[in-house]
Amino acid sequence: MQRIALYDLDRTVTRAPTFTPFLAHMAASGTGLRLLGLPLWVLAMLGYKSKLYGRKALKQFGLRLLVGRVVKSSALQPRIGAFIAKQIDCNIQPGALAQIAADRAAGVRLVLVTAAPEIYAEALADALGFEAAIATRHQRDEAGNLLALIEGENNYGAHKVGRVKEWLAAEGIARSDCHLIAYTDHASDAPILNYADRGVLVGRYAKPQGDWACADWSAA
Repeated sequence: MQRIALYDLDRTVTRAPTFTPFLAHMAASGTGLRLLGLPLWVLAMLGYKSKLYGRKALKQFGLRLLVGRVVKSSALQPRIGAFIAKQIDCNIQPGALAQIAADRAAGVRLVLVTAAPEIYAEALADALGFEAAIATRHQRDEAGNLLALIEGENNYGAHKVGRVKEWLAAEGIARSDCHLIAYTDHASDAPILNYADRGVLVGRYAKPQGDWACADWSAA
């Protein structure tokens, strides 16, 4: 039976969220003029908190405002690469690195399952030694560049389970032929925690809930 570990990204593998820092990095590393849009981004987040619109609309707005219509291309890649390097250097939880290494040594297949955009999630997963990344997908132009527009839905909540099922099917793996463990920092990921054979809540103050275990990855 194959063993597969499904890792969330923000506040699970990383110490802090990655999306807003990515927007700020891309705005600052360009001409800098897009930094003028940061107050609008703050207002947009407040609108989201007030439930005026959903995560998909919020992300698309932020990307268009602070990165541009095209959000990943060969021209943008050096700036995206610099963001990845910064995350690896400063934003990865020591316990996450230890668990990833232990799972890899035990022959467990590693899959990053995150609402973060594929723009940087795939490269970050590769840098950390994951086999695959299941992230929020983006529309592409004719040249293959990624656009600010999201394709399908934001990879959040129950959508993660659907995407994992798609990945298993693409790999030719029946659910009954694998053992899944899911690591995430928040109960909003209840669908994937319950879909897995073992769910683990990650956080310094995480407490066991039902069948879910808990782990603190803030220290090695």
